[in-house]
Amino acid sequence: MYDTLPLMNKTVIASLFMLVSTLSAAVIVSPVSGVVNSGGTDPSTSLSSSFNRSGLSSVFTSGVTDFDTYLASNPTHSLDFTGEWFSASGTSTATVTYDLGSALLIDRLALWNEESSGIGLLNLLYSTDSISFNPLVSNVVPPDNPLANYPASVIGFGGAVNARYVRFNMSNCPQANPGTFSGCAIGEVAFSSAGASGVPEPSSLVLIGLGLSGLIAMRFRKSSLRT
Repeated sequence: MYDTLPLMNKTVIASLFMLVSTLSAAVIVSPVSGVVNSGGTDPSTSLSSSFNRSGLSSVFTSGVTDFDTYLASNPTHSLDFTGEWFSASGTSTATVTYDLGSALLIDRLALWNEESSGIGLLNLLYSTDSISFNPLVSNVVPPDNPLANYPASVIGFGGAVNARYVRFNMSNCPQANPGTFSGCAIGEVAFSSAGASGVPEPSSLVLIGLGLSGLIAMRFRKSSLRT
């Protein structure tokens, strides 16, 4: 039946399914900026070090590199503290908020949990305006990495959310092994994104495509009955 459809309808259907295929591959995205809301910052470090990819064993291109392909290569983070962020000494809790630059559909977090003063307990919240925040995931216990170059852990959100800002509420810092600095710390963060929030999710586009195909088929069937 597809061969008998008008060329315009064929083009529409093909374009829809090409778009679905493109969006189904999530890319890895870094924040563009961030602020420390509480807990302070050790003067020898900077929050930007937790999203500028400077400490990673292999570098990805934000918004381009495929999330799953990159993480499958097992990229590690250097234990060099100059490529990491630390809260002020003597703190066991801290809060930071990352800005993705625009509203995106995100569904996972890649977290390189710093090996000497990592996050003991993590709660994530998200927002589109940096004012009203909604819970994302709670009571996450990131891996307590040993004193060596360390891998990422992937934290799923249970589905995609529309977010521009992601807030990290950290507590129970530092983790016990080895816990050499009394504070919270982050090696690197990055997110899995299916694209801008204004673009329908792949599942929605599939339904649209199937619905359009059905309408075209109905029109074709009606046209055939008249002849």
